Amino acid sequence: MFKATIQDISVVKDSLDAISSLITEGTFKITSNGLSLVAMDPASVAMVIFNILPSAFLEYECSEESEMTINLPNFVSVLKRARANDKLKLELTESKLKINMEGDFKRSFAIPLIDTPHGSQKVPELSFKSKVELFANVLKDGIKDASMVSDCVVFEASPESFIIKSFGDLSETKLELTKDSPSLLSIESQETSKAKYSIDYLEKMLKGVKPTDKLLLNFSTDYPIKIDCNKIDKYQLSFILAPRVDTE
Repeated sequence: MFKATIQDISVVKDSLDAISSLITEGTFKITSNGLSLVAMDPASVAMVIFNILPSAFLEYECSEESEMTINLPNFVSVLKRARANDKLKLELTESKLKINMEGDFKRSFAIPLIDTPHGSQKVPELSFKSKVELFANVLKDGIKDASMVSDCVVFEASPESFIIKSFGDLSETKLELTKDSPSLLSIESQETSKAKYSIDYLEKMLKGVKPTDKLLLNFSTDYPIKIDCNKIDKYQLSFILAPRVDTE
């Protein structure tokens, strides 16, 4: 049996809105430690790792471990119907996820469960050379600048700076943060790391983050990037994105 009640619906809605732009169907593992989702996008370019902690809920009841596979855009559409002061109640049955919203009035929804695919996604073991912590608004600005000239962006980290840049046929953009920049919270780099990533994927991943959210970027030269956006006592959200590697 799984039942849960949450007051801050944005904890679930904003994160799943971003995730659903990459993945249509997702399988949640439900345990006493919360709800977890690990999934790869259909093109096998991006992976999402999402854990909603029991402490994010007003009430959380899980009598036995279970799984539920649902259509994520469907679920997000229902969550967007909630009002700001609504309490969201979730209950898992054998065939449906029941969703109740209680505020000035009560509403109920139910979405069908999908057959859970065989096998589970495993998070790859990655080793990174550079680690950058910064505010989300800076990263979004750099990516938006880059989108004006190209469909991909280059991240470059050294022990002293982090650079977001992009090149088109005639144009180029560059945003640079140094250790003195207030928006660069920390930087650790064993060497100069430089890698190129899809802007479309990055924009989808950052869809649910707030400007003041702190993001942790881990990457290396021509290597996947891991983006962490965690909320203490609420959730842990990570994306892994494969690099764009130029071939001659």
